[in-house]
Amino acid sequence: LKPQRFWIAVAPPVTFTMGWLPDWLWRQQQQKGGAGKGGKSTWQPQWQKQPWGKGGSWGKGGSWGKGKGKGGLTRDPSKKVWIGNIPDEATWKDLQTHMNQVGTTTWAQIFKGNTGAVAYKTAEEAATAIATMNGTLLGNSAIVCDTWEKKEQQ
Repeated sequence: LKPQRFWIAVAPPVTFTMGWLPDWLWRQQQQKGGAGKGGKSTWQPQWQKQPWGKGGSWGKGGSWGKGKGKGGLTRDPSKKVWIGNIPDEATWKDLQTHMNQVGTTTWAQIFKGNTGAVAYKTAEEAATAIATMNGTLLGNSAIVCDTWEKKEQQ
């Protein structure tokens, strides 16, 4: 038995999922690049693909660490100020702008329960902020400023 050729009248673009393609369509795809829509590429199993790209690392920072960190958040509690009685409508940006009156903040965040915190570059700026900003109005509420104390694990 000899295979029979037959013509299919199909207007391009044509998509076939599996099976034999007509010779004219197969030649046309080979001339375009042959590897589907993406161009010339070789299939690789998932475990051989390298997700880290050119940098040789898993992240954008070029290292295997945890990334860029938390910005201006410092581990030193003497540079942080706890803030209470923050109004509901206040944002972290409002808090940061308000607390920048004393010194430049490096980090500001509002927590649940109308509390928040800011961090300064130096412990002196934080101490000045506690003394100066305690009782000032943020929106329509007088805020409470105090030293930062880490909550003990129970």
